[in-house]
Amino acid sequence: MDNAKKTAPETVRNEKIYFLVIEYIKTLVQNGEIAFGGKLPSERELITTLGLSRNSIREALRSLENMGIIESRHGQGNYLVNHIGQSLSSIFSLLLLMKECSYLEINQLRRSVEIGAYLLAIERVSAIDIQRLAHFLEEMKNSSLTECIKLDKRFHDMLIELSGNRLLKLLNEALASLFESSIREILLSASTQTWENLLFCHVDIYESLRARDEQRGIAAITAHYDFIDKITVNFKADTEI
Repeated sequence: MDNAKKTAPETVRNEKIYFLVIEYIKTLVQNGEIAFGGKLPSERELITTLGLSRNSIREALRSLENMGIIESRHGQGNYLVNHIGQSLSSIFSLLLLMKECSYLEINQLRRSVEIGAYLLAIERVSAIDIQRLAHFLEEMKNSSLTECIKLDKRFHDMLIELSGNRLLKLLNEALASLFESSIREILLSASTQTWENLLFCHVDIYESLRARDEQRGIAAITAHYDFIDKITVNFKADTEI
């Protein structure tokens, strides 16, 4: 604690204040004093411990909340959370608005995430997991268009989850939520033939995973996202006429 007080002013001259607060939170986590969902020390405690002004601490806490690291609850204090996926989604959304990236580029990143997840999933997928994916496919064949869109998302979300990689799951959360509104509009106006092609892509991914076939799975995911790219470009072209 005393060391933090002594080094704080010197550190602040070289780094943004929220970095200092992050380092302190990391120390609390490493010492087992806080975990996700846990309450952070009060503003007064942070001021005393870090030797910073109230305004500096509040500015740092606002920055951390915007980053999805903490959550401020009125009348209760600040809590350590993991809303980073939502924060990343907001960043990607801003990049789109500023035309620093495109939906096609977002989709290319999703493709890479899903291929990476698939390669991990084939090593750990269970018979029950295969059955659950098969259930999604069966429901997609017999559901309304709106339900099919939801099942499509659940199918891909589950594939990411089967990888066991939390960072891939985080990226998927950010990218999927960003792409969801756009792809929903496209799929709602899709033809029967388009849905049949999409269902075939899903079946091919499923069969590849069931066989634990690495190359076939990569090809199936690539074909799926190539098709999504194609219908996205065609939809954008039609709506801009």
